[in-house]
Amino acid sequence: MINKSYRIKTINKPYKIWLIDDFLEKNIVDDINLNWTPQDSGLWGFGYNEVGGKKNILEHGMRWLNDYTLMPKLISTVIKYFHSEEFTKEISKITNVDNLIADESRNWSGMRVMLLDSYQLIHSDARSHPDKNGLRKELTCLFYLNEFYNRERDEGCLEIWNDDMTERIHEIEPINNRFIVFQNSDTSYHGVPSVKFERKSITFSILSKDNTSGRTKALFVPRDGDSEEVREMAKKRLEV
Repeated sequence: MINKSYRIKTINKPYKIWLIDDFLEKNIVDDINLNWTPQDSGLWGFGYNEVGGKKNILEHGMRWLNDYTLMPKLISTVIKYFHSEEFTKEISKITNVDNLIADESRNWSGMRVMLLDSYQLIHSDARSHPDKNGLRKELTCLFYLNEFYNRERDEGCLEIWNDDMTERIHEIEPINNRFIVFQNSDTSYHGVPSVKFERKSITFSILSKDNTSGRTKALFVPRDGDSEEVREMAKKRLEV
């Protein structure tokens, strides 16, 4: 399933990111795009529309589909492979991160869409598994499926910010058949603040048994120029 001729680039600052292009065999990616579940199917779930009784200004227009039984067969097969021991060992080789554990619960996994004019502000991911099973979120994995992506027209880059939120360090384009892996920490800040097309991806996490801060929710952090309302809602979002 993995393309033997994939191309990999490693980013070391502000945290470890592995950017892999042409990741899966082309025929598999073509079939995924061809069979992608349409937005009018009635199968997609919605993100948080409100936080603490107020309109959610941290994230908007995000859709998810997690249930294998509702997915096209090929897509569920690919996602099951992403959660296999075989694949987890392959990612360990690529990243040189040992003792990785596939997330059998698929808590943070599935098909994802960000709609036109959607956004997700800058945040660091949850650190501990919500099942309180002693596992932490070690790696976040993002597989992009955007055939005709054009940066000037579509925007939608994954932004990477430094530890003290003073500078955007990288903007990663969500091009077709690009696979992104990054190592989580309390300050692995990232987000997608502007989307001008239907941005498709498959997301999942890989776990470990290492110590963690215990946080089970994403921590949103304001950029310079964000309103005080963003700061206050970010605190409430931890309680949702």
